[in-house]
Amino acid sequence: MSGGPLLLTLLLVLMATISNGCTDILVTPGASADGSSMIGYNADSVSLYGVLYHYPRTEGRGGPGELRQVFDWDSGVRFGEIPEVNSTYNVIGNSNEHGLVIGESTFGGVPELAGQKQIDALGAVLDYGSLIYITLQRAKTAVEAIHTINALLDAYGYASSGESFSISDKSGDVWMMELIGRGDTYKKLGAVWVAQKIPDGYVGAHANQARTTTFPRDDPQNCLFAEDVVDVAVHYGLYPSTADPLKFSFSDTYNPVQFTSARMSEARVWSMFSQIAEEGFQQQYLDYALGINITKRMPLFIKPRAKLSLIDVMQLMNSHYEGTKLDPAKDNGAGIFASPYRSRPLVWEYQGKHYHNERTLATPRTGWSFIAQLRPWMPAELSALVWFAADDSSTSPRVPVFGSNWQVAEPYVGKGTQDGVPAPLLKLDMTKAFWVQNMVSNFCYYRWQDAYPVVREKIDNLQRDLLKQVQTLDDQLLKIYKTKGAKEAVDFATQFSVRTANAVHQQWLEFYGELFVRFRDFHIITEKKDEPSCGCDAKEPGLVDAVKKRIIDETGDHYEIPSNGQILNKESLLRSVAVQ
Repeated sequence: MSGGPLLLTLLLVLMATISNGCTDILVTPGASADGSSMIGYNADSVSLYGVLYHYPRTEGRGGPGELRQVFDWDSGVRFGEIPEVNSTYNVIGNSNEHGLVIGESTFGGVPELAGQKQIDALGAVLDYGSLIYITLQRAKTAVEAIHTINALLDAYGYASSGESFSISDKSGDVWMMELIGRGDTYKKLGAVWVAQKIPDGYVGAHANQARTTTFPRDDPQNCLFAEDVVDVAVHYGLYPSTADPLKFSFSDTYNPVQFTSARMSEARVWSMFSQIAEEGFQQQYLDYALGINITKRMPLFIKPRAKLSLIDVMQLMNSHYEGTKLDPAKDNGAGIFASPYRSRPLVWEYQGKHYHNERTLATPRTGWSFIAQLRPWMPAELSALVWFAADDSSTSPRVPVFGSNWQVAEPYVGKGTQDGVPAPLLKLDMTKAFWVQNMVSNFCYYRWQDAYPVVREKIDNLQRDLLKQVQTLDDQLLKIYKTKGAKEAVDFATQFSVRTANAVHQQWLEFYGELFVRFRDFHIITEKKDEPSCGCDAKEPGLVDAVKKRIIDETGDHYEIPSNGQILNKESLLRSVAVQ
């Protein structure tokens, strides 16, 4: 690409799309190994503080004149207020006590439709973050959530840009809802949207690019949409008034794919789909993921070649494009420790040309992430089980939390900007999981090749152990539920979640210390009991041949030791420099 208006437009679209980029996977019961539906969500923003938002159940509120203050989740700016309702449901993170879960990713879309702040004197009140948590407090099922979102936006306006939502409930219904505001000149608050049910046995995904193209108009059991979804596009000149409405594509109209959105957004979907689809998918859509052929769109959902376990979904959300053509650990930017990560921004300029970094699924910018299981074999209060991590999805442990929990463990307690509370990101607090998990993650970033395998093994072992504990817990909870009732079962589940989260936090703090002593001063230090000086063995990991070659190719003989007979023999040389 070269400079000019087109490039500027593309970069603006890019920044609007993934400045706070997220990644979601949606797994239906028929595609999962245990019959649960699953939603995976990486919430990616450097200003996000990894805590579990908790909204306790309320009753008897919403009297005359009682209002709820609404703040923008991204900025913390107060947008306005809406009437409170009489009763609300218990919400933990992105789940509620009735087994409803909502995740999201921002796609931005056509700029003139982003943020209705100029309609008459009213102005829009609801941003996408507040919309999620208000809906979780007011809806029980996925379909009810879709209608609640629509009703809220029609009543109070939509103040954000385009969004994709992942919505699932206890019944196993899994929906993808995509929406964008009606803009200012259409003179109607709210958003236009399409929601499609993912067929059972299939897996969907989205990552900062609208993915809904054409959609059925006569199948309300599987597809819902705003009545004016085409009219708004016609009003803004985005779709011809004479064109066939049945050929209308939501994505191609409201968020057309560009090079940047294919390479940095859709490539993440391609990465997940490639790992689970039938053989040939990865190569079939490689040019699309690379941004070379952006017309060959991937399907909205695929049928996996094998059913997915919870651990499988966790691994999908950890991807850095390993083993593919997009693997960023294979070039000079990876440094001597083969890191897949790069310093931001994603797009950079050199000598008048623009370049980009890969934007992998797992990223240092993740504020928190979760894999939510909706388990139909459990009572509603115990059906939503959220495996929550407070940092980078590939380097952080996940703790199990139920949507009905009435208490959050202290390391995970906190409020968010959607409630007008700024994130405490300038004060290190070792009592909080966010900071301890960031310490482990950041240690990995600087010694990736050495430390990451150790961290992954630690996490994988921990998750398998916790999964076994939860399986035992479920039997206990069902027995308590049947003999003593829902309240006692929820109490027992809450105590387990709090106890487990506290234990994992302490374990991770100790693990950071283990990493620090093991990989200190560019060495790998391991236990060696018969070593009298320290009871340890300190190894110099050295450089892999690929790095050596890059250094020599760039510097020539600058670092070469001349072979003129005036240096010590190899063994003496190594002994002499080892003590320096």
